[in-house]
Amino acid sequence: MPKLPCPHRTIGRDVPADPLLEPDELEQCDGLMVLVLDPVTGAADTYGPYPAGRAREEAHGRRQELDAEDLTEVTVALVRHHRPR
Repeated sequence: MPKLPCPHRTIGRDVPADPLLEPDELEQCDGLMVLVLDPVTGAADTYGPYPAGRAREEAHGRRQELDAEDLTEVTVALVRHHRPR
């Protein structure tokens, strides 16, 4: 999954520590969305927002499902989610 830069937005809210996750800048956001893009049909879907670990599990599961159906051209990516201020 791509690791995109994300501003640190932890002021004023607690960010739970999860020992199963590798800390990275994606986790400093309000959550992650799983984005699924099909270049053949032009369809786009998002799922979430999820905490970082759950988003990675969801993305991995969707990738496996798509690969099993031989839909390797479909993109699965993580996208940062920010709550309105």
